[in-house]
Amino acid sequence: MPPLAANPLVFSYAVISVADLEQALALWQARFGMELVARREGTDPGLAQAWGVGPGEIIDQALLRTPGMEQGGVHLVRFRVPGPAVRETAAPTDLVPKSVDIATRDLPARHAELVAAGYKFRSPIGKFVTDKVVVHEVHLRGPDAVNLVFLEQEGHPEPVSPQGYGVMPQIVAISPDNRLEKAFFEGVLGLKETSYNRFGGPEVEKTVGLPKGANLDIRIFGDPAYDYGRLEIVQYEGVDGADLYPRAVAPARGLLSVTYFVPDVAAILARATAADAPRMRAAPVDHGVVASIFGQSRMATLTSPAGLRIDLIERR
Repeated sequence: MPPLAANPLVFSYAVISVADLEQALALWQARFGMELVARREGTDPGLAQAWGVGPGEIIDQALLRTPGMEQGGVHLVRFRVPGPAVRETAAPTDLVPKSVDIATRDLPARHAELVAAGYKFRSPIGKFVTDKVVVHEVHLRGPDAVNLVFLEQEGHPEPVSPQGYGVMPQIVAISPDNRLEKAFFEGVLGLKETSYNRFGGPEVEKTVGLPKGANLDIRIFGDPAYDYGRLEIVQYEGVDGADLYPRAVAPARGLLSVTYFVPDVAAILARATAADAPRMRAAPVDHGVVASIFGQSRMATLTSPAGLRIDLIERR
């Protein structure tokens, strides 16, 4: 069974739809060292209905997490007929759930072993400097066009598996208006902004793939006392991106959504439907009690102003 602990400030799982679940398990479980929390081979009619697909369309699932970390895990799902990849042909600045961050221990060594295994990185290892930390990172196009970002913070080693990988400190979603997203995440979901930075310059342009002169507005939401399950929203200033959020729906392949375990779904829905609630991309949906891979729990869906799908699973 999945863990029952629920920290509502961090997501429990990020949903990644894959064409080949065995191949995905070879990457996330065997190579990265994640532990298997639950596996459901066969249909999941309750979750399928909540996701807007037919009752027989989900045919295989797995929940995984980094050893020692109860939240910030991966929910792998395979649909009977997988759709196109969400980020296929996407530009770095397009509006879409963009990437999965993977903590590493000894990034140069992890980079070298992945290159030796045949993985092709988008660029050399780059460096970001904030007022709090220095981060080294490198980007890889993973299976199903999921952008994987391997990173290591100087002086702040995050928990990792025995293989030297930790999944996932955070996911990244692109936003056209970070102030509006902030109002939603804080006012409706009750999240805390743990970091705010703006970046620019030649090294950032080279590492991320930005046009000259573009800047990044980056805000991270999570629990300051917990290393995993953070949500990073990025707004690219000085460059426009195509809106690809309509692609990020089942049964498309790639990073689709995030799932939070929360103590009271009704309270969040009340804030979401209040007269002064931030404008959301779609109306909140209360699915009621749903029997799924998560057990039998009340479930609801919110859609952020940018278009990120957020599923809420009640854990009292």
